[in-house]
Amino acid sequence: MKNAKILVRGIVQGVGFRPFVYNLAAAHSLDGYVKNLGTSVEIVVEGRDGEVEGFIEGLKSGPKLSRIDSIDVDYGPYTGSYRGFRIEKSSVAGFGGFIPPDTGICNKCIEDMEGDTRFKDYWATSCVDCGPRYSIMETLPYDRENTTMTDFPFCEDCRRDYEDPKNRRYHAQGFSCPKCGPGLALYDEGRNRLDPPLEEAIRLLNEGRILAIKGVGGFHLCCRMEVTPLLRKRRNRPEQPFALMAPLKVIEKYAYVSDGERSLLDSMQRPIVLLRRKPGVPEAVAPGLHTVGFMTPYTGFHHLLFRGIDEPLIMTSANLPSEPMVRDNDEAFRRLGGIADYYLLHNRRILNRCDDSVLRYNNGAFFTRMARGYAPAMFVLKDRTPKAILAMGPELNSSISIYKDNLCYISHHLGHINNPMALEFLKETVDRLLKMTKVRPEVIACDMHPAFLSSRLGRELAQAYGAEVVTVQHHRAHVGSLAVEGVDLEDVVGVAMDGVGYGEDGTVWGGEVFHGESHPAGLLPVPMPGGDLATRFPMRMVAGILYGSIDDERLLSIMQANMGEVEARVVLRQVETGVNVAYSSSAGRVLDAVAALLGVCYRRTYEGEPAMKLESFALKGDADKVKLPCEAIPISGRSVIDSRSLLRGVVEALDEGKDKHDIAASAQAALARAFAEQACNVARKSGASTIGFSGGVAVNAAISKAIEDYVKGEGLKFVTNHRLPCGDGGVSLGQAVLAGRMLIS
Repeated sequence: MKNAKILVRGIVQGVGFRPFVYNLAAAHSLDGYVKNLGTSVEIVVEGRDGEVEGFIEGLKSGPKLSRIDSIDVDYGPYTGSYRGFRIEKSSVAGFGGFIPPDTGICNKCIEDMEGDTRFKDYWATSCVDCGPRYSIMETLPYDRENTTMTDFPFCEDCRRDYEDPKNRRYHAQGFSCPKCGPGLALYDEGRNRLDPPLEEAIRLLNEGRILAIKGVGGFHLCCRMEVTPLLRKRRNRPEQPFALMAPLKVIEKYAYVSDGERSLLDSMQRPIVLLRRKPGVPEAVAPGLHTVGFMTPYTGFHHLLFRGIDEPLIMTSANLPSEPMVRDNDEAFRRLGGIADYYLLHNRRILNRCDDSVLRYNNGAFFTRMARGYAPAMFVLKDRTPKAILAMGPELNSSISIYKDNLCYISHHLGHINNPMALEFLKETVDRLLKMTKVRPEVIACDMHPAFLSSRLGRELAQAYGAEVVTVQHHRAHVGSLAVEGVDLEDVVGVAMDGVGYGEDGTVWGGEVFHGESHPAGLLPVPMPGGDLATRFPMRMVAGILYGSIDDERLLSIMQANMGEVEARVVLRQVETGVNVAYSSSAGRVLDAVAALLGVCYRRTYEGEPAMKLESFALKGDADKVKLPCEAIPISGRSVIDSRSLLRGVVEALDEGKDKHDIAASAQAALARAFAEQACNVARKSGASTIGFSGGVAVNAAISKAIEDYVKGEGLKFVTNHRLPCGDGGVSLGQAVLAGRMLIS
């Protein structure tokens, strides 16, 4: 007989871990208790030696949503002071707990909704394995009194389920039933109520109306696909793709679904998955793209909705560009007036806005946006930081990270921090996560760009906390984010291909090769006439790259495909004189220029649009049919890729009448090969064994695969982001990692 005191860390909060422990202890006839410390789970068990060891072995599997990072056991003598096994009241102690993300409804709860139970047709059904978590949490530990479900006291039936160890709602913090839980209501623009809400919502959608629907982490705008043009007009979103929602069987009629993609769509996280579209999806849903984002219903309400809808529905976040998600009912009427015709609301408060996650599946899943279902996330890192670090993230597609000891939390997607509403959302998220983790930052890590609102807030927070400010270069942070992929950064040659980021020399970077502190290779900096205007109108990048490389009149004629002669001459004059011209080594801007040269996209209306449309356009081509140069030249001791040679080759191929789709495919392949060659050359000289690839361009499946194939062909290891977004959503964690390494060194 013996006693064991056990401390379990990992994803053990809000995933039914304590009920799992209770039933495991009962199966092994052990006495003791389990207690949520807010940052970990404490367990004490007593009993026969073999049963104690069997219990500890069983802990390693955990419930299905859990992740066990560590199990620390301290054995002691048997005391006989416990009678039976119990779940004790939670307490809060220290740092290291898991903040549970929201999850989709489980199949058993769907069965309850469809069967003859008291949960029949109840829109907010959930259990210990599913339902909202982070979006309704005030603080840790994840107990009902710390969530907005405290507004809904249990009825007798729900209280009985909550206290019954044999019931799957045992100690489920977020569940309720129609008798005691939140309810639905449908209103028109004048706040007149329509009943019954679900049936009326289905009728209105079938009539072509646009509804604002309150979900788990905020509002969606919902309509049938044929209403897309009207929604675009009202939403002022002319080209950006909309997400669709449908049951899996319906999705398969409208998109090609691989086994890996199906596993994501059918997972408890229920993300948006970018799928290759079939002809049934109207072009207006995702203009110019070969993919469309699909998600399956992830709440009880969504399942009820599709009882009366037989096709995919537009289900897009209900916020204007660059604004945070709409969260509150009154806020919805105020911010969505003139966009939505009707408002389907519930009365469960949302504390933490949280958008839908977006993933692609290319030889494994990877994020383009990490949010509902996956974030906040916690990672165990190799290095222990001597000081607590708060990393503020970049400006676009931002997140924040908190790094203490060897644990690092990363928030959900926060969007673009470039206006007062977004800044307030950032402040709110920082306050909430610092409160939950009970961390007082000693170091604030910021982007090097002096004008970013996130960096400005970071400096203000540093003053408030008496913390040190550390700046981290944007693209180095991209490479730093690879630390969660199980690699040693000292052994990685990092390739960062991205849009724009403030460089260490004051220019705009975006196509860089790093090894440790060195920066031995990358793209040639080229003029960006008009600065930020060149990011919105990529024909300006064509002028900046090709000026002086081809005949002026030929260049002028190319530019006039998108602008008048006077404007074209003014732009060329800008490049010639250097007035209002920035310099950029951005790979994203090179791809934008190729898209403009080929007539694929002349104006960027959303982040990444030209390059995304170029990728879709190139799918119809064969890279082997056109050979394009992409030369590397030595400058100041560095090897730089000369994008002028690539664009000059594109022009020559066009003049020769080559197929534009083939040219697009070849341009992507040539750029990818040039970076892969540079990185492998650096690896051979330095002795590094791994090439790491990160940055927004890593989303491009063709470029990523071309680099991976070349690297592996050279006998080196290849790694890219799978556990974090390869774009700017992973930058905050990279900032935290690199700031921690600065402190250690």
